[in-house]
Amino acid sequence: MGSMAGTGGSTRREAVAAIGGAGLAALLPPGPAPAAAPPPCPIRTPLDAIANRLLALTPEAGVYAGVPAALDGGPLARRMDDYSPEGEAMWRAALLGARADLTRIACAGDANAALDLATAGAVIDNAVRAADIPYGRINAFNFSGHVPYLVTQISGPMIDTPGTMQGQQSVSSPAAVDAWIAKLDGFPAGFAGVEAKLAADEAAGCRPPRVLLEGAREVIAAFLAGPAERHPLLLALREGMQAAGLDARLRDKALERATVSLQQRARPAYAALLGRVTAMVPRGRAEAGLWAQPRGDEFYAANVRSLGDTALGPAQIHRIGLAEVQRITARMERLLRLRGLSRGSVGARMDALAHDPRHLFADSDEGREELLDYLRGLVAKMEARYPEILPPALIPRQRLQVRRVPVATEAGAPGGYYDGPSLDGTRPGTYWINLRDMAAVARFRLPTLSYHEGVPGHHTQNAVALGLGEQPLLIRIASFNAYQEGWALYCERLAAEMGCYRTDPLGNLGRLQDELFRAVRLVVDTGLHFHRWSEARAVAYMRDATGVAESRVIAEVRRYMAWPGQALGYKLGQLRLLELRGRMMARRKRRFRRQDFHALVLSRGPMPLDLVARRIG
Repeated sequence: MGSMAGTGGSTRREAVAAIGGAGLAALLPPGPAPAAAPPPCPIRTPLDAIANRLLALTPEAGVYAGVPAALDGGPLARRMDDYSPEGEAMWRAALLGARADLTRIACAGDANAALDLATAGAVIDNAVRAADIPYGRINAFNFSGHVPYLVTQISGPMIDTPGTMQGQQSVSSPAAVDAWIAKLDGFPAGFAGVEAKLAADEAAGCRPPRVLLEGAREVIAAFLAGPAERHPLLLALREGMQAAGLDARLRDKALERATVSLQQRARPAYAALLGRVTAMVPRGRAEAGLWAQPRGDEFYAANVRSLGDTALGPAQIHRIGLAEVQRITARMERLLRLRGLSRGSVGARMDALAHDPRHLFADSDEGREELLDYLRGLVAKMEARYPEILPPALIPRQRLQVRRVPVATEAGAPGGYYDGPSLDGTRPGTYWINLRDMAAVARFRLPTLSYHEGVPGHHTQNAVALGLGEQPLLIRIASFNAYQEGWALYCERLAAEMGCYRTDPLGNLGRLQDELFRAVRLVVDTGLHFHRWSEARAVAYMRDATGVAESRVIAEVRRYMAWPGQALGYKLGQLRLLELRGRMMARRKRRFRRQDFHALVLSRGPMPLDLVARRIG
């Protein structure tokens, strides 16, 4: 699958012209032979070499993506990332080396290869934009980019490493199982490196906000709680081996080994980390924003550029957010009044709707399963409408599963999120829904969440990219926050344009509330990190503006504190895509088809939005 541009194949018009001119050509004297088309740029080999050098230093990114070296017990599956100060220094040096290597790759005459080379350059540029600021962790292949704090309530090795082992790492062969247990055995050394990095970051002047350290402490403690046989890691190992059909005796021995490793190595490593983080809590900052950290304004500006994919400054983004909040709120006001709901703020009225028992699933195991079934039905209905969204050649066949966020990590997790399929297609995409607070997941808010996380949002975009097997590995594992989150938010609006809410006015209000939520993010993220808002001010503004349950608002604001700039990508990306679509519609007029626009956006995989604009023209 993918675009045929630049592949050397002739177009239909060229073929017709050649047939029509065949008779005339026979009457003319032979002329000079036409110049041969230039061969494709040989960029795949050097870009793959760069990707493999980088993945050797961040093996968990390789496991998450399902690259060959992470499969069937491969070397990337046997160890966690090296988070120590020395490991982080090597990682940053490798990224800077990759940027130098890219400057030595030339490409002319092959539009697709030139696009891939520019995309690869953007991956590295985004990663190293603030690399001289020593604290934090750079993730070149993840939407959170350069995070300032190594451990928080929402991310960090104590969440990401077991999360990858539970959700993405294969245990489908004896070699893969052995690698999984070897990785667990490596936790003492791996988490000693985490502790050393926390100490080094603190010595560099970085003291995370206290509430984030307190949240991280709760997550670490959860890993230590409960009997070993019910631990989420061992449950995932058991289920994975059973699903793969491995021999029962092998499974029993593996579980015995893994239990010993958990109790004697992994849990002591977490206990030591818990002691370190607990000692840091009293030193945590009261200030919520990145501005309070060393060179914090500079750090935030770099993240705005990388994660927001924009040259706009925080003050401009703040104003755009306020204007969007006003526009969307006015639209919701009209729709609420049509339903006879006219008293109180828009947020208060939406909150009342969300807590109406008629719009809630039961707070029970049965209610949670009913909700999951409802989401699966929404996904299936939209999959049936793929021909209205994409050209036939791009329609994905990759499976999507809907699952509940694990109870062990749901306290700090977002309301819903998506994990992509493996590159070889054997692991499906996963749409995760957080069911910690059933009052926060009203039925009328679920359709738009499904269109965002599933079809035609993240899953569709990832599944299309999965089919681009001819592209270099560095491109296939690339992450561009504003492109990917902007596309997903664009798809929420696309669903409305396709009539999905024609008979569901409450669902349309839920859609607008979610769009309002993303507009509020522009205000709150810049408020926290640029305008120096407190956490309490950010929570109050977001709660009052959106009417979203306070439990979710608090989790969201702390997410923005932990990942400065990431929340900007949704609305900024959506606005840019709508602008580009409008430009294409104006140029093509009646010849415009949304399938063609979507093909231009998706058919070469994630990239900076300036490169999308170049494709659209």
